Amino acid sequence: MSGDLIGRKVSISIGGVVVATARAKSLTINNSAINVTADDDDGIQKILDEPGEKSVEISVDGMRLEVTTDLLDLSLSATPAAEIVFTYLTYTLTGPFFQTSYSEAVPYNDAVTFSSSYSSQAALVKAAV
Repeated sequence: MSGDLIGRKVSISIGGVVVATARAKSLTINNSAINVTADDDDGIQKILDEPGEKSVEISVDGMRLEVTTDLLDLSLSATPAAEIVFTYLTYTLTGPFFQTSYSEAVPYNDAVTFSSSYSSQAALVKAAV
């Protein structure tokens, strides 16, 4: 059907370079609620309309088919932050992210795999593709 979202058409660019061997990508948007329930609310929770804190998390799982250590180098650097572009079919999310985790698996007789997670550091820009 026209307009279906296919995972291989979703990409993540880190520092301007597409993570080409990514197999799974995920996006999580968190809005922390501010509870303002008072005694006179009869036990009914009240939440402010505006979140106390907003964060965006991006995770990438894939294979390292090329001899490159870009993601490993980022995780070992003194400032593990990068500009990330998360591209869907109809929009992109762009902004600064902090690399919160990175891991590699080196199985015997199989491809080297990696997993990496990023947390937003500031407001993101959403733009149409």
